[in-house]
Amino acid sequence: MRRYLYILPVLCAVVAFSGCQSKVVQMLFEPQEFYNYAVTEGVTCTSPEMIDGDVQTKGYADGRWIHLNLPAQKAIHRIAIRGTNIINCMIYEKLEGEGHWRAILQVQNNDSPVIEARVSGVVTDTIRIYISGTTEDEKKAGEWDPRRGGIVAYTVLGKAFIHELEVYGFVSKEKTEAVP
Repeated sequence: MRRYLYILPVLCAVVAFSGCQSKVVQMLFEPQEFYNYAVTEGVTCTSPEMIDGDVQTKGYADGRWIHLNLPAQKAIHRIAIRGTNIINCMIYEKLEGEGHWRAILQVQNNDSPVIEARVSGVVTDTIRIYISGTTEDEKKAGEWDPRRGGIVAYTVLGKAFIHELEVYGFVSKEKTEAVP
């Protein structure tokens, strides 16, 4: 039994230091910190005010959608939406191929001006947010809908805004110091 206990650490060391696991070794020995990819050069957004690094400016959504395009694929670990009137939304990551998206976060009944969430397994160059409810929404009186055979109430979506949209990933401390 004891000899098997000696084999386990040796096996772990072989896996950790093998060529295919070089990223694991690099992350263990290289200091990492969170970095906001949204403020780097080449990033575009539905409204540039959402990614300007200033929480005083306010950017508005294009109807129900907000798109954030990074210049290259990045591993994203945290998403923060600061200063918003969004109550309900769905956040998607773009997958490989044309028109393929995957939902990574659903926000429901948010009553805070800040939405923050950790995400895992997200490697993408585009994030999009579908907004289905804001604090500015107006409820309209119901109207008869012959297709549904009854009175249907309508909600007019208010103008969604965000003061700052942030997407964070890990980068080495040396790279962070070199970024302007």
